[in-house]
Amino acid sequence: MIFEQIRTRDRRAIKLRNSYTRISKQTLDLWRSELELPANPDQFRSRVEEILDTTSVPAATLFNQGGLGFLRDAHIASRVATALSADTVRLCEDRWPDFELTFHENRMLFEATEADIVGRRRGIEYLEDDNEIEEDPVESWRARLGAIPAALNQVISKKIGKRYSSSANLVVYVNLDCFGAYLQEGKSLLYWGTRSAKDAFVEVFALWEGRLFSLWKNGHINAKVWNTARVSDL
Repeated sequence: MIFEQIRTRDRRAIKLRNSYTRISKQTLDLWRSELELPANPDQFRSRVEEILDTTSVPAATLFNQGGLGFLRDAHIASRVATALSADTVRLCEDRWPDFELTFHENRMLFEATEADIVGRRRGIEYLEDDNEIEEDPVESWRARLGAIPAALNQVISKKIGKRYSSSANLVVYVNLDCFGAYLQEGKSLLYWGTRSAKDAFVEVFALWEGRLFSLWKNGHINAKVWNTARVSDL
């Protein structure tokens, strides 16, 4: 019985995944080449937001079509560049790092990843979305906070296993918003959840609740926080 349920679920998932609008490889290559050019952080961020507008990339496409991971990296890079007031930002052409920031004559190389509820299937969620507004009670905020440790453990362990260069920095986009309700408690979870990466990367950052947290640097706690909003967003 259980295997039949799994087969039915998988057939339904395949059917749903065939129902979204696909973006051509030519368009993806064009976007990628644009985002690999060094740019002012504000210009880069504006371009990323323009591409990720739902009229260009519907959510169902973003989370179902393969080859769009670079757009997530670009989104993360744009926020980090704003927070750190970089001179330029760009995606990298090679398999690693994911993106690069420059500051005068210096540069920082970043690996990027996203932490979310373990087992969540956003592709299916967005294909099934009927555009109705759903309630998001405080209990759900608390549940998302409680999901942070497992979410971090899943993605951090994968990054550590790849043994990146000693010059790499790591930034984790924690896609578990609590609308600022549990900021202090959440910060403790971020430190605890990323500690295993502190010796594998020069600096370990987390993007959460509209802020960039520098959690670890050269193996030691580094309690620094920046806002990711631009002046034009305020």
